[in-house]
Amino acid sequence: MPTFDASIARARPSQDDLRKRREHCSADPGRLAAIGCAVGHQVRITRGADRSGLYTVREARQENPDGIVRMGAAGRRRLGTSGEFAAVVDSRVPHPTISEERAEAEGEFIERLRDDGRQRRLIAIAPHGGEIETRTDRQAERVRSRLGSGVASAWRCKGWDRDGGAFLRWHITSTDIDEASFPRLRSVISRGFAHAVAFHGFDDPEILIGGTARPELKEEVRCALERATAGSGIEVRVARPEEGFGGDGPGNVLNRLSAGGVNGLQIEQCLQARLDHWRAIANAVAEVYRPLL
Repeated sequence: MPTFDASIARARPSQDDLRKRREHCSADPGRLAAIGCAVGHQVRITRGADRSGLYTVREARQENPDGIVRMGAAGRRRLGTSGEFAAVVDSRVPHPTISEERAEAEGEFIERLRDDGRQRRLIAIAPHGGEIETRTDRQAERVRSRLGSGVASAWRCKGWDRDGGAFLRWHITSTDIDEASFPRLRSVISRGFAHAVAFHGFDDPEILIGGTARPELKEEVRCALERATAGSGIEVRVARPEEGFGGDGPGNVLNRLSAGGVNGLQIEQCLQARLDHWRAIANAVAEVYRPLL
């Protein structure tokens, strides 16, 4: 895949977004075009032999020399240093050929899709599977397996790190994910699924149900997840409009997968829920959707 040699440099004082967002970078527009990328796309940046991370290109700006790529201090620390360094910028985001077993062993990032090529009823997704937000990919896979291939698909990304830094290296915010950088997502993004459900993990001690799905469906899922986690002490609630982690933004990949952007359902889960109840949660979600499909 196309690459270019880069010098990773500090964000300029005017680049507030880069200084605040560790997942964002800027690059020269000519260099971006040469590798088939543009503003909004994701890129893989590698420091040294094997220290890679994913970034969203937030800004194209002329640089001299044109190999300069800028990011904030938090963005540079994703690759192990707060200083400036040489790197390689790659248009390849998920590794295209590696097996899941090898990806886990080598600390890699992959994309997976289970889809019959035509069904439009439901897609279950986990953009941050593997060790990025643990067990979420299994939940998406389980929903599909319980409902069957004729009515459900599953799109997942999975990332690992041998030193435990998968979230730091591979996480891309759901509203930033661009299908141009994810070949399997690109194959289904415009199909217009009647329903889409996303499994996520976060640090709050609760389960939060959001998205653009109708309030009645969110409440039904809330009740089902309360039963699935009964006795755990985990609160299950529906997100308020425009609440952080509420998942109701039109740019969220979940909502872009649903027809008209109106039937996406996002489930954010604390670590306890994902470790102790991931299977019960996925089963409960599948059973809520079953009569709708």
